[in-house]
Amino acid sequence: MRTGFADLHHTVLKGDLCSYCGGCVPACPADVLSYARERPVIDGPCASGCRICFDVCPENQANSTVLDAYMADHRPAVERQLVGRLADPDLLARTGSGGVTTGLALYLLESGRVDAVVLTGFGGANAWTPRPMIATTRDEVVAASGPKYALTPTLSVLDRIADEGYERVMFVGLPCHIESLRQLQTAGDRLADRPRRAVRAITHAVGLWCGNNFRAEGTERFISAAGIDPAEVTEVGYTRRDGRLEFSVTTPDGSAGAPFGQYLGYLLAGQTAPSCQGCRRWHAAYADISVGGLDTPGLKWSGFMVQTREGQDLVSGAEAAGYITVQDMPLDERARLGRKNTRSRGFGTPKPRNSEGNQR
Repeated sequence: MRTGFADLHHTVLKGDLCSYCGGCVPACPADVLSYARERPVIDGPCASGCRICFDVCPENQANSTVLDAYMADHRPAVERQLVGRLADPDLLARTGSGGVTTGLALYLLESGRVDAVVLTGFGGANAWTPRPMIATTRDEVVAASGPKYALTPTLSVLDRIADEGYERVMFVGLPCHIESLRQLQTAGDRLADRPRRAVRAITHAVGLWCGNNFRAEGTERFISAAGIDPAEVTEVGYTRRDGRLEFSVTTPDGSAGAPFGQYLGYLLAGQTAPSCQGCRRWHAAYADISVGGLDTPGLKWSGFMVQTREGQDLVSGAEAAGYITVQDMPLDERARLGRKNTRSRGFGTPKPRNSEGNQR
């Protein structure tokens, strides 16, 4: 019998479709998977008949009916399309769009509804590499705000959630992270104790709209192209100068900034990760709430979709507590998102088949 990792290698890794979400490694009951060069590798014998690493991979769609049933059980009476932004003007000034995700995280954390928030911050292998993090304070949440344009194994923190004893956790991730998370949450007793305790602790899942993601070296090349030695960089982030968002780089000699559009344009021109080139899941359909920036110039709001009862309760609580301001999404924005969703259904690479030949 072919093992799950053999299926994962044959249908995902060999085709360079791995999104580096981080779900497969903590899911492995034999603890023989690790990461090398943004992909999983096997370090020991794989248990015969075990398929969990392949089954939780977001590129394997065999269990989509299970996830659809999960969402059907959690749907609110009315799915809402909204725009929102942080009510705090000082925090809002630091964001690229409306900062709704930051507001939701602060509300849950400061109201005691969660113990921790899983986010993506900077400062991984180097200053410009994103890293998954567990935030437990306001300062940590705020420091992690803003987009990160590199593949990040956010689900790799599941072992830490279990080991450090967090019981109520908000998870923020891209659509691929959310899909793997839901597959883990519906795997039940197929998971070992640590990942099972971790995914049961996740009470809220917020998905971030995603059109593309990039290899980590894309940002390094952008820094080099600007005439800065990446080895000298101590910090990267986002600042707002004269109302314009900038990608900023700090070295011992001081700070320099480039227009955010210039930075993103450089990445889009040739740094897109192969796994993202055919992705169809831009709006995180399996999240409680999916959030993203709007394309309307000068409109500093986040667009978001409330997709579960848990998400509806979260938005209502954060709005009532004064963390976010919410309005119905304008009709033209709804129409634009509807067109984008229609286009995405016909876009992308065919999804892998499992070893029995079933399309997921």
